[in-house]
Amino acid sequence: MKYMIRRWIILGITMLAVLPLWAQKGMHVEALFDGRFKQDKRAVEVLIKGKELKKYHLTLFRSLTVTDAPTLSKEIEALVNQDAETAVDKEVGKVGTRLYYGFFCFPPKNESYRYLFYRNTSVVPNSNKKPEVTVVYMEGQVTLEELKQMFK
Repeated sequence: MKYMIRRWIILGITMLAVLPLWAQKGMHVEALFDGRFKQDKRAVEVLIKGKELKKYHLTLFRSLTVTDAPTLSKEIEALVNQDAETAVDKEVGKVGTRLYYGFFCFPPKNESYRYLFYRNTSVVPNSNKKPEVTVVYMEGQVTLEELKQMFK
């Protein structure tokens, strides 16, 4: 009996540790955070959770930045555009028909606000910089106004 209780406790703790990784479940950009970029030198992937985020009222921060990869750039843009369809609030900027930047707010899930940021410098004509696409997913108890203040 003790052994069975110990197994359930360990299983419960394991599930709690893994839950934040499923946070963006149901979103199309989830496909970007499946680990396929870990060995890609053009990509930088960041995952932050836990104590580091408490002061920002966030529970999860994930980002992916891909440099100099036009094919991936279009794939990422397509995924973001699919998620944008379900956003309850959004702010976007386009260059022609291409999405240059986007800030999207989604319906709360498990009492947490969910946000998606996107920026694609490859759509800017005559830029001196290397083309770069960035996607950031965040969730927590922070409101949209608080987030905007943090990023000013």
